[in-house]
Amino acid sequence: MTALHEVIGHGSGKLSDKVSGGAEPYLKEYFSTLEEARADLMALWNVWDPKLKELGLITDQQEVAKAMYDNAALAPLTQLRRIRVGDTIEEDHERDRQLIAFYVMDKTGGIERIERGGKTYLHVKDYAKMRDGLGMLLAELMRIKAEGDYAAIKALVDRYGLHFDPALRDQVLARYRKLNLPTYWAGINAEVTATFGKNSQIEKVEISYPREPVHQYLRYGAMYDKGLLGATSLH
Repeated sequence: MTALHEVIGHGSGKLSDKVSGGAEPYLKEYFSTLEEARADLMALWNVWDPKLKELGLITDQQEVAKAMYDNAALAPLTQLRRIRVGDTIEEDHERDRQLIAFYVMDKTGGIERIERGGKTYLHVKDYAKMRDGLGMLLAELMRIKAEGDYAAIKALVDRYGLHFDPALRDQVLARYRKLNLPTYWAGINAEVTATFGKNSQIEKVEISYPREPVHQYLRYGAMYDKGLLGATSLH
């Protein structure tokens, strides 16, 4: 999901002459939500592509694809554990996930909300219908970005990605409290060190995994201060 999102997701699409300089000035505060949703949708759509198996990147393609769809359907529910006050989603990735799931639920019924034992669940009712809905939304977001259609993205996000039911959030918080899980956690990135020989040729590359996240984040901060990272994304 992450590889498809970052590589072909953000790297996809074509802008019209009107917005050839970039869609950000046209889509304004909704640009980031659109961009994250577009990248997620590219991943969810293309996970079924036979080329992935041909390249040896995936083995049991159907099970991997279904797992990604299950996670996408669950996301609007599970992410509520992070929003402890209010009824509005502010973070762009969280808006994009709810936008996708709720759009599919509304347009195709591929995702279903059910109540059982006083608890709410979201699940994939029909994987094919879900994919249909994902394709519809992906096509529309591609068009919106290409044309800089502010009104269209505002309408979509405001309808599907912005608000949630506080009572449902309270239920989710209560369910998570019993699990004793952290609301947020951070990972450690592998560190790669190259050894150079004559003519600056790389002779050896070593990989290590530091055990202290704070040290790694401080090192990243120092690299930014020195301008060593440039436009590199660290997420």
